[in-house]
Amino acid sequence: MCLKHKSQVDCLGSSYKLIDGNEIPAVALGTSLGHLSDGTRLLPVNQSVARAVQWALEAGYGHVDTAPLYRVEDEVGLGIQNYLLWIEYYERGQVPKALRRSLKELQLDYADLYLMHYPFAYNIDGSVSLTDYLTTWKGMEDVKELNLTKSIGVSNFNLTQMKRLWDNSRIKPTVLQIEDKGIVVMAYSPFGAILGRKSDAPPPRSDDPLLQNLAAKYKKTLDRKLVPIARSMNKERIEQNIAVFDFSLTSEEVQQISQFNTDYRLRTNTYVKFYRHPNFPFEKKNILSTSEVDVTLFWFLMNLYGLLNERAHK
Repeated sequence: MCLKHKSQVDCLGSSYKLIDGNEIPAVALGTSLGHLSDGTRLLPVNQSVARAVQWALEAGYGHVDTAPLYRVEDEVGLGIQNYLLWIEYYERGQVPKALRRSLKELQLDYADLYLMHYPFAYNIDGSVSLTDYLTTWKGMEDVKELNLTKSIGVSNFNLTQMKRLWDNSRIKPTVLQIEDKGIVVMAYSPFGAILGRKSDAPPPRSDDPLLQNLAAKYKKTLDRKLVPIARSMNKERIEQNIAVFDFSLTSEEVQQISQFNTDYRLRTNTYVKFYRHPNFPFEKKNILSTSEVDVTLFWFLMNLYGLLNERAHK
């Protein structure tokens, strides 16, 4: 999984072994630039993502996270190590085609890790697709057997969906958003910033005295034995984000932090139409704060913006 670069800097830090025998670097660079408050996706300026990927590789990263939705594949290029299948390509026969097309865009022969982004699908025209994620998973198994990727996994699956997938798959997923069956957990937006923080979120917050004291003591953020995907376009912060393997918390400190859990979802997805899909994986309580009329209007405007933006790029 490690890359060696012109600087001859090897991948730093530790990695976690996946259940298929491959390994995944313990820290990833995120390449999503997020959204504006109106849902407009931010796009790179002056090759900012390309520079960030290059800085990450020079700093020793061996893991870069991206997706077609982010619209940065051309800038990620040779830096890509972790790839996501977007929800418009969920028919079994579409999966190899989608991966081959993206590998060509990324100038790669294969991906180290290929993930299903969600357990639900939409058609390219925006209408709901009832393609079963088990059907999509057969396509994921196909791309692994075609040697287009070393490992396959999923994200944003709930416990019920994960168990159903596990029980009905020939090749087991190696990465999931759940700690079960020895599967590695990846933490997208570990600081909760990309899609907006909720103003009414319960404590603890980043200003909690315990967290502040630990951060000051170690000059680090918190360790939960996850694979964090930390996004930054700043060279110094990219280097700081991977310099986390020179210390460890005491068992008492880990126990104190573990008591903070409140089973509260801090991040919410800005794609409103996802909430109504029958396979939407998360609790819908407190997700929508607008009326049905406002939500419908919002999604109409989002679709219109996407159509105009797509035409502008042709």
